[in-house]
Amino acid sequence: MDPKVFFYPHAYLRDRHLDTIRRWPADRVVNPEIVAKRRGEQVSREKALSARPSTSWIQRVPLLNVKRRPKSAPDEVPVYVWGGLLLTGPFIVDVDNPYAFTGYNLRALPLYRNVIRAILRSDRCREIRCMSEACRLGLRKLFGEEVYQKAVVHYPYMPARDAIVPAATSGPVRFVYISTQFEIKGGAALLKAFHAAYAQEPNFHLDMITHLPPEFEEAVRSPGLTVHPANFSREQIAEQFFSKCDVLIHPTYVESFGLVVLEALSFGLAVIGTDVYAINEMVETGFNGSLLPAPISVWDGVLPSRHFYDYDNIKQHIHETDTTALQAKLTASILEIVRDRERLRRYRLNSLERFRSRFAPRADDASIPIGAER
Repeated sequence: MDPKVFFYPHAYLRDRHLDTIRRWPADRVVNPEIVAKRRGEQVSREKALSARPSTSWIQRVPLLNVKRRPKSAPDEVPVYVWGGLLLTGPFIVDVDNPYAFTGYNLRALPLYRNVIRAILRSDRCREIRCMSEACRLGLRKLFGEEVYQKAVVHYPYMPARDAIVPAATSGPVRFVYISTQFEIKGGAALLKAFHAAYAQEPNFHLDMITHLPPEFEEAVRSPGLTVHPANFSREQIAEQFFSKCDVLIHPTYVESFGLVVLEALSFGLAVIGTDVYAINEMVETGFNGSLLPAPISVWDGVLPSRHFYDYDNIKQHIHETDTTALQAKLTASILEIVRDRERLRRYRLNSLERFRSRFAPRADDASIPIGAER
């Protein structure tokens, strides 16, 4: 790897981006000041509750996502860029899914496929860092074997915790749902599943941390359920919820990784989630939770589904989708855990084992937060 790197000064950086910069050895970063006094961006309540997703003009116009080389970047130093391609000079690209190369404009990718492939195969592209194996497999399908072999999976950084799974769970089992985007992350189906499960076995509690749409306010007025506004810091989430809960529920329809799932694993939580994109790299049915089929998803395996191509109307598609089967499976998965505390303990221990063996940062590789793939 090159001795130094220059991080592209993106205006929008989330926690995982900032973590990458902060984890890189300071003596190998040309511009470490870009993370000074900066917190990761979050989806606002206004955007989360909008009837249509907020998309930029870049996502609407079929353009290649290219960046000009910053003038302050030394010529010989690779520029680390998220999702884009640099016009000149050496660079490292970090992607959550291959459609980042066209600003997530799906229809633009076929127009630029050959150009993207040539740039990724070139010597200027020093490294292709995929956020998941699903992303890497998508590169293979879109750009071929040479790009696939050049790409390496670098899972997002997540610190190892001193998590301890209790020998026995007394009292109500604590479930938690965390998402700013209630509708596209399966919140409505979860509410129905909660009520069905609670009517049969009220020995559990669900905390929902979200921007709740007004039309669901009546449905959340129930014993065993507490809704919290999504205005907690990452540290507060860890202290108040992950460190005290037993199970994460993440029935999402829209995902390019599922960082909240990885964080749950680091705390030793069991997980009930949907099989969307990279989540099956973290959750396995019968091992550390339940992985359920999603009734609607923006992905068909590692390639976009028809719903991704009409993402502006994704909430309408969700409203029109029959989620009865998912609700029933969510209910059954909740009851399975509430009624079998030994199963819960096994799932939690296995989550910790999976995190520590596959995702935890390694002491002998402090420069980069990478996972299983090398």
